[in-house]
Amino acid sequence: SLMNAKELEKLLDCCFIAKKIIETLPALPKGIKPRHIHVLHVIYKMAVYQEECCVSDISRTLNITLPSVTKLVKELEERKLIRKHSKSQDKRTILLKLTDKGEAYVKKYVLEFHGKWADNLADISTDQVEQTVQTITRLQETMPGLEN
Repeated sequence: SLMNAKELEKLLDCCFIAKKIIETLPALPKGIKPRHIHVLHVIYKMAVYQEECCVSDISRTLNITLPSVTKLVKELEERKLIRKHSKSQDKRTILLKLTDKGEAYVKKYVLEFHGKWADNLADISTDQVEQTVQTITRLQETMPGLEN
């Protein structure tokens, strides 16, 4: 059967629950926002694949504006969680690297936490995950008033 207003209501109720889940994730250290952790995680993942990471990579991956990323990067640098360095050939390209403390944050607040959580979700198939992602993406794309 096709989507109708009643089905949409069920979906939106679930989105509300999902927002609550995100808001009640374990407390982060003082002054650290979930967005900071997302940025650290992007830098971490790129390092795993031996890729260099700059501000535009984070902006593209997390779909947030360059000025927002620049601000977050500055805050993370002040907290000694990342450090900047320039490419040896091109001094204009600023690359981002995690400090040991930054890496420890990713391990504690992302990898270990997600690992434990995933273990508890072993009964959910990758197909179900894909379908959920597609459905939520579709909701975002089709919301009236947000057409590009």
